[in-house]
Amino acid sequence: MTVDPLAFRRQVHEHALDVAQEMLVERGWDKLRFGEVATVIGISRPTLYATFGSKEGLAEALVLRETERFLAGIGRVLEEHEGDPQAAVVAAVGFTLAEAGRSPVLHAILTSSRSGSDSLLPLLTTRSRPVLSAATSVLVGWYLEHFPGLAREEVQEGVDALVRLVVSHLVLPAEDPARTPERLARLAMRYLATADSSAV
Repeated sequence: MTVDPLAFRRQVHEHALDVAQEMLVERGWDKLRFGEVATVIGISRPTLYATFGSKEGLAEALVLRETERFLAGIGRVLEEHEGDPQAAVVAAVGFTLAEAGRSPVLHAILTSSRSGSDSLLPLLTTRSRPVLSAATSVLVGWYLEHFPGLAREEVQEGVDALVRLVVSHLVLPAEDPARTPERLARLAMRYLATADSSAV
């Protein structure tokens, strides 16, 4: 039987991420061994290197998969508040912060950083561009649909700031995290109102 190379690569990719996530949660990233991931899923190290490039590439893929899961949930939340943009932003931020508390991947990253290991934390901070780009792209599309009078550049700037603020609150929560969604939503809506009036 002929094996579809593309399907095989996708299977290796997802299986490796599943195994890496289990290892990350159980023992932390510093103790995860790239070669062990290959052994567990039954492939060679060169094959795993061909898929991810490096252990750091595996980490980036793991965080991006988690980001995609978050964005799918955020999209559903935004649709549930179709007629009320401010309520939609409050709900989306609230969902993100709540889901972060339930995410084994984010929990492992943030817990390890607070205990002195920051191997993965840069993927949410200094090397977070793939995560920020994915989140910003989804939200820019939503904003432009609901605020057609705004220029894309204005929306891009506002959403970029909002996403960075949310990530900041994930890494360093406020003293009263329950108020964070409304506070960030007020900032976002205030910016949009200002941008909208300046565009008129």
